[in-house]
Amino acid sequence: MTTGYGDAEDRPDETRGAHGGPRSSVAPQEELRAQFQTQGQPELAESRQRDVRKARGAYAAFAGLVAVVCLVLGVVRLGQGDALGVWVGTYAMGFVLGGWGFVLARIGHTRWAMMVACIGAALAGLGDSPAFR
Repeated sequence: MTTGYGDAEDRPDETRGAHGGPRSSVAPQEELRAQFQTQGQPELAESRQRDVRKARGAYAAFAGLVAVVCLVLGVVRLGQGDALGVWVGTYAMGFVLGGWGFVLARIGHTRWAMMVACIGAALAGLGDSPAFR
């Protein structure tokens, strides 16, 4: 009776894996992978942070512009002596949503900020439509 390792072909050693195939060098592969992954990481992280800051600033500027435009349009129409109506509510909601979009952009929720600011801009456009004159 043999123990399964009687032949040299069946015996696991440094050159053969558990199933008889060539043994892979796991340690050097993992080491190379770790070195490759850390290569350029500081520049990549810095670039990503810079892009995030730019996006936050752009969305905050857009939302702030929507809020200011809604406020100015409301004041101008009230100054012209237009009768109060639904348009006041649409401008007010546009102003509130623009301000909320600004806050959301500043805290990093840029997708929500863009959505809220676009809704505010749509309300401002609706309030400025001839149907509400």
